[in-house]
Amino acid sequence: MGIPFMPVRGVIGTDYPRVRPDFKIIRNPFGDDDILVVPALSPDFTIIHAFRADKFGNCILNSGTDDALLAKSSQKVIVSAEEIVDSKELKATQRGNFVSRVHVDAVVHLPGGAYPTACGSIYPLNMAEMQAYLRAAKDASAFSTYLEEFCRRLQNGGDFS
Repeated sequence: MGIPFMPVRGVIGTDYPRVRPDFKIIRNPFGDDDILVVPALSPDFTIIHAFRADKFGNCILNSGTDDALLAKSSQKVIVSAEEIVDSKELKATQRGNFVSRVHVDAVVHLPGGAYPTACGSIYPLNMAEMQAYLRAAKDASAFSTYLEEFCRRLQNGGDFS
């Protein structure tokens, strides 16, 4: 969108302005109140997972996510996809959020690439795996061990349902 910041309601009065010095409270130019503004996100790169993509990077994402917005705001975008299809087929079966190839730098065919999160109706969230991930992520050593085991299971064709 090219906007350097975004106004956010409902944050004034919380600790966010104290712990995030880059969040600023300004006078609302259209009203008689203050409003918090946050800097625009511009990630160096984003990896998103799609239902389908063509070899050029056009892709269909799950609706209801911010992935399309992330793709448009990132410097570089990698799309992993359940299926790589012909461009005509992609356009004919379009459902969900569409991201144009102009925002995509690389496409990878990666069935199951959203696991352990869900991919629409293709496979559900694996709550037990997500809980294991969250427990491990609290400690660098535990997380390293978790990632090694998770990757080993992937390499051995483990059951990820």
